[in-house]
Parts: sequence; C-alpha cells; structure tokens
Amino acid sequence: MSAVLHFRIGDVDAANLLVKAHHYSARPPANVQVVGTWHEDGGLFGDYGVAVAACFLCIPPTRWSEPLLELSRLVRAPRVTQPLTGLIASTMRHAAAGGTDLVVSFADRTQSHHGGIYQAASWRYDGCREKRMDGLVIDGTFHAGRSCNSAWGTQSPEKLQRILPGRRIEPHFDEGKHLYWRALSRKGYAKAARLGLKHVAYPKPARINELVAA
Repeated sequence: MSAVLHFRIGDVDAANLLVKAHHYSARPPANVQVVGTWHEDGGLFGDYGVAVAACFLCIPPTRWSEPLLELSRLVRAPRVTQPLTGLIASTMRHAAAGGTDLVVSFADRTQSHHGGIYQAASWRYDGCREKRMDGLVIDGTFHAGRSCNSAWGTQSPEKLQRILPGRRIEPHFDEGKHLYWRALSRKGYAKAARLGLKHVAYPKPARINELVAA
C-alpha cells in the first residue's frame, strides 16, 4: 500500500462498498450529508485509486432538539495501517467549512467498542446511554429496527406479530452506547451546552461493565 493516502469528499458509492465489505453492520447509513474517503494511488492524476477507508456524517436517525450531524460509520480495509484520526479530521474540516458546528457519535458497546478512536481524536465524552431496543429477533435471526421499518412498516413486536402470525418474534436490546461529541465552532459549543452534553472522563475497555452498572 502507498505510504500516502489521498483524501476525497463525496464518493458515496465507494464508501458504501467499504461498509458492505468491512463494517460489522454491512449496512450503508441513510441521510448521508458528508462522506470522506481515503484512496490509494491510481486514476488519471494518481490520486484516485481504490477507496480503502471512509467516514460518514449523517442526519441522526433519532431526533435531537438542535440540528447536528452524527458520525454514523467509520470503516477501513484491513490493509490500512494509518490511524483513522486523520480521516476524521479531514472530514470534519470539510463539514465545518460547510456550516456544520456539532457532531456526535456512538460507540456500540454490543460490539465491544468503547470509543478509543474518538478518544485519540480528542472528542469529548458524554457518558453511556441506557440499553434500548435496536431491532427484532424473528425466528432466531436478528433484524435491525430500520430494516424492520423498511420491510414491514414497523419495528413493534406486537404489531409485527399481527402481520406475521405464527412467527416467533422477540425484541432485541443493545448493551448501551457510549456517546462522544465534537464541537466545530463556538456555536457548536453553545449548542452542546443547550443539549446538556457533558464532558466527563473517558471510559476504558476494562471498566465498561462497571460504568454501565453504576
């Protein structure tokens, strides 16, 4: 791999392919507003080869009382060794230039993530959110909430049981998610204050269970 990776904005198709191939969800996000990608050498001018990492900023699926974006996917090919903090920083600079002032992201405890990449990038930590229903288990197979809404128009176990009689349907709960945030301007800090976002000590991998139980 080239020692230098080339940054681009807006290559959603290449970024989506990376998510499908290398992200644990295998699902590209919706409502994408900004996507930054790293590319190997290649292309007409040598700076637009194969995409090997991507960072997505999206309109959050959950409603906030202030407008903001969510870093909803961060993914790289296994051969990439460069820290993804550089990709995050480049994507954030572009977002800030376009008027974005506050970004949040969740580290999924269900996937044993504690947000080390956000700590390395100097994001602020708000705390760990409570467990929530993130989808349904239908006949032993997990279906994400968004997929249920798309396929059947609901993710309610009771409503779906009426739509699919005879199927075994159970709610699925995540393990809680760590919330990180990054203000990109003074307006972003003011917005974070109005939202009540905190700045507390980072969690460590060995202490996650203690933090959630506390």
